[in-house]
Amino acid sequence: MLKRIDQLPVILTSFAYREEYFPELDGMLASIRRHHPDWQIVTGRGPIPGYNTPTLDVESSFSSTRYRWSLPVSLDLNGTQNDWYRIAKMKGWWITQVWHHFRDLLGSSQNRVLWFDADGRLNGPLDFEVEPDTECVTGVWWTDPGTPPPQHHICGGLLLFQGARGGIVHNILDRWTAECVRSITLPQIRSQYLPGPDTDQCLLTDLLKEHDGDKNFVSVKLPYEKYCAIPDRQNGTVQEGALVAQRMMNEKMRAPEDRNRNWPPAEAVAPQAG
Repeated sequence: MLKRIDQLPVILTSFAYREEYFPELDGMLASIRRHHPDWQIVTGRGPIPGYNTPTLDVESSFSSTRYRWSLPVSLDLNGTQNDWYRIAKMKGWWITQVWHHFRDLLGSSQNRVLWFDADGRLNGPLDFEVEPDTECVTGVWWTDPGTPPPQHHICGGLLLFQGARGGIVHNILDRWTAECVRSITLPQIRSQYLPGPDTDQCLLTDLLKEHDGDKNFVSVKLPYEKYCAIPDRQNGTVQEGALVAQRMMNEKMRAPEDRNRNWPPAEAVAPQAG
């Protein structure tokens, strides 16, 4: 039986890597707590100096114990826009860490971990539906009519991973992590603002497509306009009815020449989703 996600126990997670993202993470968490006060939360902040590889402080809403998790490889940041893509590939590793370390937190055989970008904002309770006992991955998909179907892909701002220990989703996460970590170590050359096939989103999309037609797995595709609204470039507001707004910190953090850009706009009062 389908249930709305706001009726289910969830571990929400995100991280902020680089100080510019710290206030973004705080704003995102405030919007989550406003609409989902009972959800468990696991977050990270970094990098922590003094470590050989990228390391983040781990905070959780259910324990005062502090952890530090270290990526198994160096990001080798060099001041180019490759830096942004490599940091984004930490997402798969981070979500998998949460999946494995806190898998018993929900008190059931099903794990349910929801990633929410640090620069995202929630304008009302999340309302998409899932079968609580299925193996499923839920996310917004880019399916613009002008884009050939083979290039349609899942977006990374909002991702739900649900499944049993050792199940299909468990395996997808482990493989996604391995692919992202491997890709981080490879030379990367980017054309201006053109992501290649090895972005974290595209790597996950390829793994999901392997399960097309699998009766034991469900990929839930959420509409872009409702769950990934882009702010107005002048005043930061989003259209009425948008449940999830993305503040698009990539517009500031991706290209080195934009790092001093006055972006994102000051946060406006978000319209309540109708």
